[in-house]
Amino acid sequence: MSRIDSDSLAKAATFPGESSWNGTRRNSKSVGFRGKQIATLTLVAAAVALATSLVNLAALARFTIDETRSRAELLAETLYHQASRVIRQHGRDGIEEALAQDPSLASYAEGVVGYSPTILYVAITAISDGRDTALVHNNPTAKGNPVPRAPSLTELAEENPLSQLWALTRGHQVLEVSVPFEVDGKPFGSVRVAISTLLLREEIAGAIVRNVLLATGAVLGTFIASLYLANRLLAPIEMLRRELGRIDPGEGEPPLDLRNEADVSRVAEFFSSMSKRLADGRSSREGESGWLSTMLGGLSDAVVVVNGQGSVLSLNRPAEKLLARRREELEGRSLSDLVPRDHPVARIVKRALTSGESIGPTNVRIEDSGRRTVYALSAQVLRDANGVSGVMVSARDMDKLSRLGSHLSYSQKLAALGKLTSGVAHEIKNPLNAMVIHVALLREKLSRAGPPEAQAYLDTLEREIRRLDRVIQGFLKFTRPEDLQLTSVTLPELLEEVVRLVSAEAEASGIAVATAVSSDLPPVYGDRELLQQVFVNLMRNALEAMPSGGRLELSARPAEESIEIAVADTGVGIDPDLIDKIFDLYVTTKSEGSGIGLSVVYRIVQLHGGEITVESRKGEGARFLVRLPQVPG
Repeated sequence: MSRIDSDSLAKAATFPGESSWNGTRRNSKSVGFRGKQIATLTLVAAAVALATSLVNLAALARFTIDETRSRAELLAETLYHQASRVIRQHGRDGIEEALAQDPSLASYAEGVVGYSPTILYVAITAISDGRDTALVHNNPTAKGNPVPRAPSLTELAEENPLSQLWALTRGHQVLEVSVPFEVDGKPFGSVRVAISTLLLREEIAGAIVRNVLLATGAVLGTFIASLYLANRLLAPIEMLRRELGRIDPGEGEPPLDLRNEADVSRVAEFFSSMSKRLADGRSSREGESGWLSTMLGGLSDAVVVVNGQGSVLSLNRPAEKLLARRREELEGRSLSDLVPRDHPVARIVKRALTSGESIGPTNVRIEDSGRRTVYALSAQVLRDANGVSGVMVSARDMDKLSRLGSHLSYSQKLAALGKLTSGVAHEIKNPLNAMVIHVALLREKLSRAGPPEAQAYLDTLEREIRRLDRVIQGFLKFTRPEDLQLTSVTLPELLEEVVRLVSAEAEASGIAVATAVSSDLPPVYGDRELLQQVFVNLMRNALEAMPSGGRLELSARPAEESIEIAVADTGVGIDPDLIDKIFDLYVTTKSEGSGIGLSVVYRIVQLHGGEITVESRKGEGARFLVRLPQVPG
């Protein structure tokens, strides 16, 4: 852009009422502002070019040094093998003279120096009077003279690239690669290849010149480009300046003008103030969003809130489980992009947004943790002043609700039954006690004078009376409310104790007991003695189901807000006709069982707010699964 174009642009951007002097002053400040831009860009380009050149030169220096070291080591090894050949041919006597007079060694040393532009000399030295004396040297006049030791080229090759570049540029230095050899197990001398850093620097001198030229060209090119770009950038800056001129920056403040550096600072303060107001608004919205998330988190129903475009605003943990996605994956993204279009939640959201009407509740089956669960699904349309602003979808687990209703009904029946049976049992136990006493009196009288078979009849009568008493006691134990001693129970310790109690019985029956209990299970809140009774009963039932031996497995793992404890055996299994009634009172699979044990287990688990289920196939064993709630918080 020419000088005339710049002046015209500055004149066109002048506010009405500004004087020509004022315009000239602002134009000069615009030039100063532009000059700083150009200087900054040029300095940045120069720094980048310098850094790039240094990196390139350092890499080249490392490559050259590594290549020279490899070549020098190869030449030294070759000369070493030739010297070893000469030593083997002449034996131990006259080794020094043989090496010094061998024409092939001298020829090879002279040829090496002529072949490599960086090698200063090649020599084979022998240790004499504590000094290294040249036996073979590429320079014949140096033969017989001491050869001073030089720093190792290998040490330089192991330094960082910048240190290597500095070593090549700070002056002349001799470095060497040395291969020592011995005769009769004693140090004799060495093969030495000397390298000159001056010759190495000459190797990379061309690259140094090229890098300097390229860096200079880059800086000049950047300077020219910055001149052009600075003028081009003035056009949008002028547009911004005119728009800012319409904004009142404050009472008593002059209009904003980007040609003045002070005004640039004022613009920064202005945008900082705007940014703070926007941040305050965003914090307020985030606070509302956090409040909404907290509110939804307290609900047992799955709840998803989406905006008018179908993007997820918030959801709770049951909704994460329902959609098989984590909150971080869903929030802020379109529901249709992450959930299959035929998913009931996606379908009801689309219908509600399209129709603008609330829907439901309707019962649908949704795949949940590998099983199809019935949910009552509803969508509530959210509105604001502009119309439909979003949809809130709620899903209630009807199967869980049905189970809770069943448990509640069962508890109510047990409570009523307990009141009834406590009175009935009392009325039955009194006659039973009297019968036991009179049987004892009758036994005493008949023992003195009576038929011998009378004692057998009395034994049968007393045994049946006592069996009836045990049945009544078990029934009372099942129906009577328990006085729970609730504490925080550590399951790994409890289950370890249960295994210890049944291990002797299992070993005697030829049953292998395996456990898979995590040591970091969270605690449960319950009665330790009653929980121990639950797992001892389940383990002993499993042992009795394997009369010919087998395998008993006890496992425990954390689940969502609960802990799952499983007892599995490889026994006879449960008849399909009994599987749904296995926890009912007096239902048993054993010939001498009372049918009370599993009912008591069911009752104890229920008192702890848990649930117990069973899976079994006839002849393939059974698996009882107990779910207990974790200690909250």
